[in-house]
Amino acid sequence: MSIPVRVTILSRDDCHLCTVVYRIALHLRSEVSIEICKVSIEGDRVLMDRYGARVPVVLLDEVEHFAGAVTEGELRRAIKKARWRRPISRILSRLGSAPNRG
Repeated sequence: MSIPVRVTILSRDDCHLCTVVYRIALHLRSEVSIEICKVSIEGDRVLMDRYGARVPVVLLDEVEHFAGAVTEGELRRAIKKARWRRPISRILSRLGSAPNRG
């Protein structure tokens, strides 16, 4: 069983794109192993200064991958790549025991 990729969506209140990206992530959860966390940057001075109007921002395992509009296909491919970058995935692949790359 593979360890889920952590998908963090940095958002603001009343952000239409943030809602769309969150719904895409929820849909993908049925296909790939992910944990989803939606974080409002409002009320956090550091996050507001860093991301401001660039939301939604999508982090995969705490690494920024997207800002703004994201398609389902783009997010799916990025999740697969993020999982594949993990050292254990590469090791298991070489041993013939790779987790499902779904």
